[in-house]
Amino acid sequence: MKRLAAVFLPLFLFTIPVLADDPPFTETIVVSAIRADDAKPVTKTDIPRGEIEADYHGQDVPLLLRDAPSVHAWSESGAGGAGYSYISLRGVAATRLNFTLDGVPLADSEDMGTYFADFPDLARSLESIQIQRGVGTSTVGSPSFGGSVNLESIAVGSDQQFDATVGGGSFGNRQLSAGYHSGAFANGFAFYTRLSLLESDGYRDNSAMRQRDLFFSGVKPIGNALLQLTGFSGHERQQLSFYAADADTLRVDPRANPLSPDEHDSFGYDLAQLQYIRPLGASSDMTASAYYQRGYGWYRLFDEEATLRQYGLDGLLAGTMLTYSHAVGGFTLNSGVHVNRFEREHTRDDVVAQTRDYANDGVKSEANAFAKLTWQAARWTIYGDAQLRTARFAYHGDVSIDPISWTFFNPKIGARYGLTSNASVYASAGLSTREPARNDLFQGEDNASIPHDLNAVKPEHLADFEAGWNWRRRGVEVAANVYAMEFHDEIAATGELSDIGLALRRNVDRSSRRGLELEAKWQVRPNVRLRTDANVSRNRIRTWTQFFDVYDDAGTFTGSDAVTYHDVEPLLTPNVLLNQTIEYAPTRRVSLGAVARYAGRSYLDNTGNPAFATPSFFTADARVAYAVTPRARVSLQVDNVFDNDRVYANGYSYLYESGGARTGTAYYFPQATRSASVLLDLDW
Repeated sequence: MKRLAAVFLPLFLFTIPVLADDPPFTETIVVSAIRADDAKPVTKTDIPRGEIEADYHGQDVPLLLRDAPSVHAWSESGAGGAGYSYISLRGVAATRLNFTLDGVPLADSEDMGTYFADFPDLARSLESIQIQRGVGTSTVGSPSFGGSVNLESIAVGSDQQFDATVGGGSFGNRQLSAGYHSGAFANGFAFYTRLSLLESDGYRDNSAMRQRDLFFSGVKPIGNALLQLTGFSGHERQQLSFYAADADTLRVDPRANPLSPDEHDSFGYDLAQLQYIRPLGASSDMTASAYYQRGYGWYRLFDEEATLRQYGLDGLLAGTMLTYSHAVGGFTLNSGVHVNRFEREHTRDDVVAQTRDYANDGVKSEANAFAKLTWQAARWTIYGDAQLRTARFAYHGDVSIDPISWTFFNPKIGARYGLTSNASVYASAGLSTREPARNDLFQGEDNASIPHDLNAVKPEHLADFEAGWNWRRRGVEVAANVYAMEFHDEIAATGELSDIGLALRRNVDRSSRRGLELEAKWQVRPNVRLRTDANVSRNRIRTWTQFFDVYDDAGTFTGSDAVTYHDVEPLLTPNVLLNQTIEYAPTRRVSLGAVARYAGRSYLDNTGNPAFATPSFFTADARVAYAVTPRARVSLQVDNVFDNDRVYANGYSYLYESGGARTGTAYYFPQATRSASVLLDLDW
């Protein structure tokens, strides 16, 4: 593969350093350019490190976030700590969400997917997480449609510390993790590092995985500035389970997986970011950074002729950012620029014959600039945000295809008003536009067989309207909001998969997601805490054309038949999501917790046919932790306590016409029945 020339031009990440005089690393570096503070009129959920540590027991990041409002998450393998896990927000799939780590985009630039399996155990190295729902604030990488998830790496401590976790449990779950804070050396340098090893056999047949990751973060004061290097190197090998099983098969074997042991993968992922953070006087700050990412590996699948093919991917992303912040009076300005370039080689080989079928390259570059202005006066906070973004994609393969470019302007505006010292209301409106993914442009082909018209799939547009109320007093916090997300030319999933397992999608003229969200926390007593998260929504596609494959009485394919549906629900968008959590600490050494979750029915395609839908389901998890000593804690996590064997959180359909009748097959991803894990946490 051709290597990218890492041409680092000025770019956009804005982090404000909060540096104490002695020691210099007692507080975290806050990624404030892409995050929203409590004054901004943005619908959001913040998860601090304490909550991450309490809730995390080795599951993938999407499953760690599933108790936040409007989040729906599931795992291909069925087990929370194994294989690929996915997340949707307000029914919008992960490829249309924005994920960043310290401002660096984590999604691949071509198909905009974020694969947390490639960087396992990341949660143990996070300081905080912010989930913004709706268009939120301007960020980097693929634009936010359903929302954005910003991860902040752990703060490097000023004191020396070592911790280790060892554990195991159901379905071959085994994990070992060790972290070390060096503390500040005489010259001010300090670092943090963590080594993690995870293994699981998975719940579904042939879905085992092996993962490892090395995380590092180091900081060095330079006068009143700070230089920080953060990165990780991860690798995973796992048996594939991204094909679902039909309902009849699951009734006989609830752990069925259509893929064989020979169909597996091997992927590595490296990321590094160097930041220079400097205050410019008492009221200004700047950050300059450069980042590098490389994702590489392969996966093997049998084709229709039962030939084992190996699909290779080798991608490199390089980017740079520059941000500036200035505050004067009641005004605060955040501004920045960002550019990056991504190149990835796609190959396919015949494993047995050891011959290459094809090779092609995709090259994508983008640049954006933003300005955010906040004005605070008395009880009012007025916020405005404008982003100009341009992107270009070029394909190099057997077929000649002209490159395509897009330019988008994404404005946002909002206001918050303080009703009292404990309560406020807000409203906001924003526009977001984004380009199609590579898979959309090539109609599911990994190697283009025809000169596709890259303008055939239109960019999608979103107008997002949010209004909410926040109140807190005496241990009670409540956040309630309503939203209306109005889409034009939404690139909606059809409910089908391409030959390599990616969702097929096409433009829809008009569609919407509208709903009510609630997030409430109540400290009932010093040792009892309740948390409720809820989403109730009405989601619609105005007009949908479904294509049915047509077969004659002999089973021979004869063509396709188009059927138009009106006012239907978009697929995989539950209209009810409820989570209820209780935490209880009867003594200083013992803590107990339980969370109950309910997800309403969701459809597998856009026809509104209840025969092709995931059933609503209820699950409950429980945990207990005991501090053996001040430096040693043992915990037991039990998932799906009531052993529900019909938790089908996701799936897809195949619709066809046979003998003049329209029918089809529903396929589901089964989630694990009751399972348990035990962890021993040690601190020195």
